Amino acid sequence: MKKLKVWFPGWWGTFDCYDNVFTYALSKKYDIEITPDDPDLVVTGFYDNRYQNAKTVYFSGEPFYNIGVNDYALTSFYVDDPRYFRFPLFLFFAYEYYKLNFISSYDEIIRKKLSVDSNILQRKTNFCAYVSRGPGGPQSERTNFFNLLSQYKKVDSMGMHLNNAPCVPGESATIEGSICKCKVIRNYKFTMAFENTMTYNDNIGYTTEKIYEPMIALSVPIYWGNPDIHKDFNTKSFVNWNDYGSNEKAVERIIEIDNDDDLYMDYIKENYCSNEYLFTIDYLVDIFDKIIED
Repeated sequence: MKKLKVWFPGWWGTFDCYDNVFTYALSKKYDIEITPDDPDLVVTGFYDNRYQNAKTVYFSGEPFYNIGVNDYALTSFYVDDPRYFRFPLFLFFAYEYYKLNFISSYDEIIRKKLSVDSNILQRKTNFCAYVSRGPGGPQSERTNFFNLLSQYKKVDSMGMHLNNAPCVPGESATIEGSICKCKVIRNYKFTMAFENTMTYNDNIGYTTEKIYEPMIALSVPIYWGNPDIHKDFNTKSFVNWNDYGSNEKAVERIIEIDNDDDLYMDYIKENYCSNEYLFTIDYLVDIFDKIIED
């Protein structure tokens, strides 16, 4: 294997420089050394121009920024520029789940529906879950939808926003907190999965862990956000707000599914992914190949 010196400055929380989705991908093709001393490749969570001799890759799971001083970027967005590569935040979460033994493989979501059994409805003792720290974007789509759906049945809000049930244990916005959320929402037929916004600066593709969490928990997501979500996920496996165009029509569909066990199981049995390649580690390996060989 070719040797490659890699470093990870400017990351947040409990990010592990030695064991993360990037080291996992790079180790498939390279003999990597994690070091800040004259690295060949720098993957950073912020703009960084200290490493003049390295190729620098900026990762953003949330808002979109221009590359600036870095050579390349990994973002959620579809950008017509060879320096940008699409790598949504839910793929970062997928490896962390795998590392912590919450899922059996990085690409488990591709095969997740193989675990569905006929007794799943008996375990769905609650209607709909919602877990959020706040209302999201200025239009408060989460608030509006929550209030409308709650007129049909109680939606359990287990976060700080609109709280009406015991909060999900674990710190918000952490991998451990996300795993706690997944464990709790397993008992819910539906989960509200609303992004902060549909686009950032008119850029489409913004997708976080919010749709991934209920899928891992086998709770049907009610998704509001990325208009191109169908490019990643099979819309027959979740309620895609974009397919209905209004809160009222989306709620009508949820009520229909809730009252028809066969229809609900149709959603549960559908494969999640419409682009399986995206969910394999080969996808990120190929991105790094292009960056390193450029």
